[in-house]
Amino acid sequence: MTDDQFLYIFPIAFPLFFAIVWIGATTLLGFLSGWYALMDQFPDRDEKPIAQLNWQSGFMGSIGVNFRNVLKIGVCPSGLRIGVLRIVGLFARDFFVPWHAITATKKNWWMWQVTEFSFGKPQVGRLMVYGWTADRIAEAAKGNPEVAAALNLPKS
Repeated sequence: MTDDQFLYIFPIAFPLFFAIVWIGATTLLGFLSGWYALMDQFPDRDEKPIAQLNWQSGFMGSIGVNFRNVLKIGVCPSGLRIGVLRIVGLFARDFFVPWHAITATKKNWWMWQVTEFSFGKPQVGRLMVYGWTADRIAEAAKGNPEVAAALNLPKS
């Protein structure tokens, strides 16, 4: 290939190559994190959130796929809606987990307080978020007995 041919093909080939690699990588991360299994088990519902927490971070799946500042968490009266920015998960639709199918466990992880949400009984997937995110979720859903049970909160 001559230099002239390379300079002609490169502006077309590079964006196409980048798009294919990006879609492949984000799809693989969707499988590794368990996102697609959660989408199948817990389809999204049309329920208005009490609070919407955007640009959140968390770790999903058994290997802890890092979703840094790309999670959207909707706190609804009957459950949590979990989503991801579309550019990060082209095929990752939002999923909705009812409160009765959520178990929360507070942990110390490295030097941070975290809460691990286990989805499903038996567990289908999990999401670990920082303590301040879990506190915002609990505050938004305060007074709901199902939330108190799921998040191990004192009943109010």
